[in-house]
Amino acid sequence: MGRRSFYAVLLCCATLLVLRSSAPPRQALTWDVFGYYLYLPATFIHHDIALEDHAWLDEVMTRYEPSATLYQLVDGPDGKRVIKYSAGMAVLYAPFFFIAQIAAPLLGYPADGFSPPYQFIIAFGCLLYAMLGLFVLRRVLLHFFSDTWAALLIALIVLGTNYLQLTAWDGTLLTHTPLLLLYALLLWATIQWHEKPRLRSALLLGATAGLITLVRPSEGICVLIPLLWLPAGAHGWKRKWGLLRSHVGHVALAALAFIAAASPQLFYWHAVTGDWIFYSYVNPGEGFDFLPPHITDFLFSYRKGWLLYTPLMLFAIAGLPLLWRHHREAFWAMLVFLLVDLWVISAWSCWWYAGGSFSSRSLVPAYVVLAIPLGLALQWIHQRKALRWPTGLLIGLLVLLNLFQTWQWQRRILPKDRITKGYYWAIFGRTSIPEGAENLLMVERSAASEEHFTDEARYTGHELCHYTFDDQPDSRFSFTAEVPWTPGPDVPFSQLTKKDHAWLRATARLWVGDSIPDAPPPVMVMTFHHDGETYQYRTCEWKIPPGTRNAWVPITMDYLTPEVRSTKDNLKVYIWNEHGGPWHVDDLKVEVWERK
Repeated sequence: MGRRSFYAVLLCCATLLVLRSSAPPRQALTWDVFGYYLYLPATFIHHDIALEDHAWLDEVMTRYEPSATLYQLVDGPDGKRVIKYSAGMAVLYAPFFFIAQIAAPLLGYPADGFSPPYQFIIAFGCLLYAMLGLFVLRRVLLHFFSDTWAALLIALIVLGTNYLQLTAWDGTLLTHTPLLLLYALLLWATIQWHEKPRLRSALLLGATAGLITLVRPSEGICVLIPLLWLPAGAHGWKRKWGLLRSHVGHVALAALAFIAAASPQLFYWHAVTGDWIFYSYVNPGEGFDFLPPHITDFLFSYRKGWLLYTPLMLFAIAGLPLLWRHHREAFWAMLVFLLVDLWVISAWSCWWYAGGSFSSRSLVPAYVVLAIPLGLALQWIHQRKALRWPTGLLIGLLVLLNLFQTWQWQRRILPKDRITKGYYWAIFGRTSIPEGAENLLMVERSAASEEHFTDEARYTGHELCHYTFDDQPDSRFSFTAEVPWTPGPDVPFSQLTKKDHAWLRATARLWVGDSIPDAPPPVMVMTFHHDGETYQYRTCEWKIPPGTRNAWVPITMDYLTPEVRSTKDNLKVYIWNEHGGPWHVDDLKVEVWERK
């Protein structure tokens, strides 16, 4: 083993540690991470894996504010609640959780799972996974390259891609940092088993693939790597088949190791729901859109386009054909895996994977695989003197660009989301945000249940519909038990706007007579539907001033259209008399406001 690559890993680890220490985590267990982590305090502190006791979770939400809502949970049977995310990250957090469980009371903090020792210890524990990942990646690279080339490739992965931002700051506790370690272990075990089949390599291969799947079920495609990897030399497929037949026991034990590593999720689902398989992504506003996926946006969008923000990886793509020439045993495994991986991750409806990442975070685990064709491409260029220096200069500029834009990200000059082409070029190369540039961003979306449209000057509005109910008795709508809701618009998004969003404003009037009915007043409802299923469902309640009698009480509700899965998704607006009182309403009007 060479020293240069070893020192390169040490320097990269030191860089990650310094950067992480420069902004120590104070609120690390938030948003999606809160969902990944919730298994541990629910099981080992509150003994409430089904989350039936709302009191302790409400206290956590109030005291630590991990997110605006409990979107991380979905309803299960009999008042139980199911954690939306799989349990793999909780398994990886567990060693550091138990250390924090011991340390918290010794340091004078509550052992409640969320006090500062938990935040700090678990964050730096995940950084340890990142460091270990670089050491295993080095072992993989040394199988294909010299010590010097391995050192260069490690430096490029860390400094020239979004791995740096994701690992050192916003994504330390996200899935992608430990997944890079697991992918490196999987690739190493695959290489070792195909060179010299051993039981320990087979067990490591199966267990690692199972844990990858437990961390992120869509990453189950990782099994394509060992399945399609070939023994080195001629007649690879024939020799692969012979290798499998002569080591059936290894294959069986690898499969059992995979099942054992992935099975905690099945036992959790069965314990909470009674079913071995439970689909927790029940929100119709999100899901896989396989035909077609969002590949163009995923790769090139100014919002989070992978190749736009991580252009160094263009060299890795260019190096894929060189795999066929130099490492045919790896060619089909790497090519098919990368194509399927790209298809799957770009098929997710939220293809930009929300905030918290620079470039596309979902491809970071695949850098273990992409490092090989990246190295082959750079070696090919290095062998041609005419290309050597221009390409070296270009790569140096790309690394500097990545470092500068990572700095911009940390200073929020590059925001976590909402970037447009206009904004990108307005701040390109700048150390501060130019005046007026923020107006070029995509609309800011809130996780709050109430939305308020306050930027009318930048929008133009028009009336979508107006229901006067003149055909009804007394020219107003009277609810009945058979018809507890008013008519209202049912309009596809494509007819509301040709842009990425619109604000909607709905108004109506509620009649209050000589006395107020015992039943609560109706509510205004605005919601979108995908294939008939409701998402971004919002309601607004009438607030009747005290003493109001024989008068109309107005209501106004603002609503920002969601990130629709399809322009065919339809808006519905109506008033729902949920509790059945003798209420009357009139003048339901909906306006559409589009950005100028």
